[in-house]
Amino acid sequence: MKLHTLYNDYNRMKFSLPLEPVDGDMMMAFDQYEDDSAALFFADHPEETFSGWIVRLRPKDPYYGSKPDWKPVLAETFEQLNVYDEMILYYLLFTINSTLSINTHNTYSDMNDVMKKYSFLQLSHLHDITCLNAAQKHSLRDFFFFIYLYAHPVNDETLYACSFDQQRLIHTKTGIPLKDYFIAHYNHYTTHRDEFAEHIVISAEEIQACKALTLELLQVIEGRSPKLIIPSIKSLEPAIQLINDVDGMLKLYKDDPAAFCQIIRDLLADVMMDVTFDTNADADAHTDTTANTDSLRDVTESASENFRSYRDYCFTVLLQNYASYILFFDFNEIRVLTDAFQDNPKECSFIISKLFTDTIFLQKIIRQQNIDLNEYPEVTPFFNEQAREWFL
Repeated sequence: MKLHTLYNDYNRMKFSLPLEPVDGDMMMAFDQYEDDSAALFFADHPEETFSGWIVRLRPKDPYYGSKPDWKPVLAETFEQLNVYDEMILYYLLFTINSTLSINTHNTYSDMNDVMKKYSFLQLSHLHDITCLNAAQKHSLRDFFFFIYLYAHPVNDETLYACSFDQQRLIHTKTGIPLKDYFIAHYNHYTTHRDEFAEHIVISAEEIQACKALTLELLQVIEGRSPKLIIPSIKSLEPAIQLINDVDGMLKLYKDDPAAFCQIIRDLLADVMMDVTFDTNADADAHTDTTANTDSLRDVTESASENFRSYRDYCFTVLLQNYASYILFFDFNEIRVLTDAFQDNPKECSFIISKLFTDTIFLQKIIRQQNIDLNEYPEVTPFFNEQAREWFL
């Protein structure tokens, strides 16, 4: 499978952006359910999905009922594996395969979805960043991988089950590389497909295509894949360029923090324009707006739900990049952001509160680094009610 093509399709479908031509040879493609959630469906088996077909092969739960008296499916391949390890590895496989699912129902919270998908994107960028040293990149890799699993969410056993051995994820207890386990898993069900005909609808070739895509997703997490990028939209290009080039963002911030803050300010201006436009939507119907008809039409078009959704996503990602790549290593830099926007308290409050409450990143950073927010009296007055509840 072509992960970078699928990732582009994923973002375009998620944010209702114009779709690009689809490769006719693709075994899987995105399609939507009636509730507008979406998944990767098989072209020849449109009732089955990439993340869903393995659910019927879920191992028996060893924690339920009497003491387990069975062996893992791959016990002969991995003698050190027990049924508890098998369950954890299944959860990891499902977590990875569901990365490209789009959920509109309450499978998990919107914040969790943002954090998981954000962390996946950043894991693809770390290897190419030159502005950070190896130790810094390893710290961020561990941070993003933890959030990626935590936000899915997974249970504690799964959350702490793996560790990195250079650029390989290992199931720590057994020493089994995830790549080796996933290959063996897919090969087993390819070879023994007929024995599981009641549970497996897709073909052996499609199972192997799933294996290839799972390994591509794993390579992203391990930092062994070319970085992923999000689609560009002309009006959002300055922000998207920084999102797709973390090195460029870090260099700009180091050389000209005012220019970096101006990009945030420009993006924020669109957000604030929407708020103002919506607030005034019920204004006096007799007000003469004839002279501004074209202007209002442009505002209406640019402020469509689809554009707003993607623009707000870019705004969130750029702010969380600031948290992850700058505040993670020097929280004092928060003062630079506050100083840049303090001339407009409304804007400053919006940015600071969004930075602190869109994800739990800063919450985790503050706890890990024992940061005392009382030492930042120039920042906390800009907290909105939610931020005050979380942090004060």
